[in-house]
Amino acid sequence: MHRRIAALAVTVATAGAMLLGTASTASATGPGFWLRSHHASLAECQAVGNAGADNALWSRVFICNPYAGKPGVYELWVRY
Repeated sequence: MHRRIAALAVTVATAGAMLLGTASTASATGPGFWLRSHHASLAECQAVGNAGADNALWSRVFICNPYAGKPGVYELWVRY
């Protein structure tokens, strides 16, 4: 019984930490944007964003934000 309670507490704490870690990035993009992918550099993120827009996968409006949880990683947020 104690193991189940401890496992549940760890799961809830991990989920909460993940939610808080991504909240700042999501709120910075504004409504209507969707997280599409993660990239190793800003240039790579912008190249993928432009390629997707050129192929009509999403609109020309996209954002490359630094990922708060891991330095050196960029998130591609797109608007469909």
